[in-house]
Amino acid sequence: MILSILAFTTTRVSAQQDTSGESAAEAPAISAPEYVVRPADQDAADFTPLGNLDDDSQTVYLEFSPYGAGIKSIQLPDEFETVKFENHITLQSEQVNSDNLRAVPFAAAWLSLNGSMIAISGNDIEPLWREIEPGVFELFIDDTDGNPVARLERRFTLKPENRHGFILTESIENLSEAPIRAVLDTFAMVDLPKAASSYGGDRRRIRYGYLKSPEQQGTSMKVHVDDELLSRNKLLGKRVEAQYGKAYLGSRQVWPNEEVLPGAQRLSWFGFTDRYFAVLVHPVFNPDSITSADQKLLEGITRIDRYMLEPYAEAVDATQALMMRSAQMEIAPGETGERELGVFAGLRNKALLNGEPMLAALNMPEMIVSNLGGICAPCTFQWLAHILMDVLTLFHDIVQDWAISIILLVFLVRSCLHPVTRWSQIRIQKFSVQMQAMGPKQKAIREKYKDDSKRQQQEMAKLWREEGINPAGMLGCLPMFLQTPVWIALYATLFFATELRHEAAFYGVFQSFGGWGFMSDLAAADGAIPLPQAMHFSFPLWGSVTSINMLPLFMGVLMWAHQKYLTPPNTATLSPEQETQQKMMKIMMVVGFPLMMYAAPSGLALYFITNSAVGIAENKWIRHHMKKHGMLEIENIKAERANKGPGFMQRMMQAAEAQQQIREKGVKPINPASKEFNRKQK
Repeated sequence: MILSILAFTTTRVSAQQDTSGESAAEAPAISAPEYVVRPADQDAADFTPLGNLDDDSQTVYLEFSPYGAGIKSIQLPDEFETVKFENHITLQSEQVNSDNLRAVPFAAAWLSLNGSMIAISGNDIEPLWREIEPGVFELFIDDTDGNPVARLERRFTLKPENRHGFILTESIENLSEAPIRAVLDTFAMVDLPKAASSYGGDRRRIRYGYLKSPEQQGTSMKVHVDDELLSRNKLLGKRVEAQYGKAYLGSRQVWPNEEVLPGAQRLSWFGFTDRYFAVLVHPVFNPDSITSADQKLLEGITRIDRYMLEPYAEAVDATQALMMRSAQMEIAPGETGERELGVFAGLRNKALLNGEPMLAALNMPEMIVSNLGGICAPCTFQWLAHILMDVLTLFHDIVQDWAISIILLVFLVRSCLHPVTRWSQIRIQKFSVQMQAMGPKQKAIREKYKDDSKRQQQEMAKLWREEGINPAGMLGCLPMFLQTPVWIALYATLFFATELRHEAAFYGVFQSFGGWGFMSDLAAADGAIPLPQAMHFSFPLWGSVTSINMLPLFMGVLMWAHQKYLTPPNTATLSPEQETQQKMMKIMMVVGFPLMMYAAPSGLALYFITNSAVGIAENKWIRHHMKKHGMLEIENIKAERANKGPGFMQRMMQAAEAQQQIREKGVKPINPASKEFNRKQK
């Protein structure tokens, strides 16, 4: 039974009330039978697919289902799941739960005819839809006396010029002698498949484009793209109490709904995306003849609902499907009402989207963002991510290898940031030397005033002034924090870059050694030593682990080298608790970070390894330069500080002490011999 039956049963939980105040979507009303769907005289198993799965020059392959003349599967002939090129990417497929309820992508579900709801899905045992040519299906509706009332046609057409996706045309022909009123409920896409690896989390999202209100839109032709980066959990909503525990609402209206799709006043397109792919519903028009932004609206749809297939499942395993309700069509005798929808199904790639004029006119390329979301979202500036991707692409155009391009990008970024890195490292090293030289004096003060903390602080401040130490030296690492957006943007850029998918590193040199799979896919773990099937396992942080990976281990060695040889020595006496904390921090850097990156894409691991190696070399060169020029000699540091005079922080401390003295002892009298006294006397 197709999921459309849930449109009126809405499962066991749909009648519950969401704690946020959202109720289940309104179910269609069922009236006494006034119409009968004429059974098809054809075996639905004979439906002919569209496209050729064995021709990788094509972009989409459609298999059809007898349920509502929907889509059994959408596969991409030119995209594969792994670098073995065995299984094609499947973006949409029929989903069946334990109760044999089905979610069928782009299937016809219900027809409201003159106020009566008619189930038009059928099934493989009692098919209602008949194929009249590949991708074209028809269904007839009669009245109870056997007189023909309406003919429905569903026509799937692959997009011309081998563009990605298809066009769905739905029409209702009035075969009766009286006008009819018709509303069609059709499923759109179901959830995209869950990623094989959970590294980086579930990156499935709901994306949409919209026009502002006519007053706000004005004469602008721009379609606005959502900037919320809504995860699919937004559509799931909150769990509610149900018969067998917590469950998601069986159905829910998601558009119009400002809480789910905020700002989408007038919908232009919508759909599901994941890390690399997208399935989107959009209007069909000729970009060359567009005269108004309103021609970019998704006409003929008045409402979108979300239905659940497994309401009790965990969020990552739950399956949801979207249903579109058409506007009411008033169809005169002998006339036909029609709705046409475009569907994009393919790689979420900016160059690809810009290459299709209709999608470019809908501003779909703007939906491509390199942003991990969460707490990192504010620091992931898209203008910076786009620049980094453009530079990476430029390097690839020159060297024709993405791994070398990543290395070159690291060198370029570190070169641009070298002045800031050098400034910060010099400050840190000088501050470390000064604190080390002052250590015995600090220890003496602590012992002398161990029972008087206030006096101890005063003497410490006095010692810092006498030694000419600027407390701002402790902030030498601050510029490194200012570089954080660059590192986050680089990470996100490489994580989402479709260009790296299934691309081997270093011209495939490792694959020349007997087909070794090491770094054969920069978008997957390096796969240095494949594990037997029986040894495969899953870990929440890593996802599915099918191999022993070498790059994270090498990364751990680099972290250890950095800790051992390049970290400045401790400059203060630490308590046992502080020493333990410091050891734990070192362990986290040497062991924890490589573990976190164990199942990371090899392109990301290569970036971190290169960045760490270059950072170590850069750090060592800066220290050598400082030693060569005597910049770490305490006498030279003091002389430099004396020539410069008190720094900003020292002046601030002096001002604070002066204010403290005024509060405690009053204003200090002016010396009669001073210039200030003589000026006031005049």
